[in-house]
Amino acid sequence: MNMVGEHVSPYFRQQCAPVRANVARSRLVIMTRLRIVPATGSVTHRARRGFVVRVRDARKQASRARVLEAARVLFDEVGFQETTVRMIAERAGLSPGGVFTTFDDKVAILCQILAEQREQLFQEAERLRPTLTGSTRERIEALMAVAHAYEAPRTRMVVAYIGASYGWSRKLEEEHRLRHSGLARALRSLLVEGVERGDVRADADIDILIDLISAAYLRNFRTAHYAALDAEELDAHFSRQLDLLFTGAAAR
Repeated sequence: MNMVGEHVSPYFRQQCAPVRANVARSRLVIMTRLRIVPATGSVTHRARRGFVVRVRDARKQASRARVLEAARVLFDEVGFQETTVRMIAERAGLSPGGVFTTFDDKVAILCQILAEQREQLFQEAERLRPTLTGSTRERIEALMAVAHAYEAPRTRMVVAYIGASYGWSRKLEEEHRLRHSGLARALRSLLVEGVERGDVRADADIDILIDLISAAYLRNFRTAHYAALDAEELDAHFSRQLDLLFTGAAAR
């Protein structure tokens, strides 16, 4: 019960009524403009709940971005194995529990970082493919040189990603294959076009060739990391591997 209201005179209540009505209308207008409530009707429970959900999602996305940025710096400077979730949380300004509300574990964070970095790379590969010239071998070498130039500065993180892949879940493996399908599509297109031009054998196993090229590409980052190879040295190493592959795949 409002004890103050019991002692307010009817005259005072009458004078305050228009003020209260104006406040209520102003509040509704402001909330409508902020899209907290629909343009018509009163403040509903559904509208309030929708607003709360949007705020919560926005905060979660902001926390996710902070986690990714913190982990990106730590993985590059300290190393994946040496970085702990607590270190990521401290750098991101969150609790360890706050990290786990956005990612299942440290491997999932690493996968997301590499996925975002490689998305631009694979888009560029798709864009460049139709402009490449020369033999199929030369076109593949040119395409992979772009990838080497892009990823050579991140060999430490790429090696950590490859190492983590041997123990991750089937779900992460499926996500990995989906995210890297752009590079596989570009390689397939180049090899199929090579068959049509006549510089790749008609009976060549395209799927096996893609697997071998992709495996060499990923494995070479381990070599680049521990042998301290730069992008040009990585290109030369991959070129020798292509020579061997195309000795068997070249048309006779």
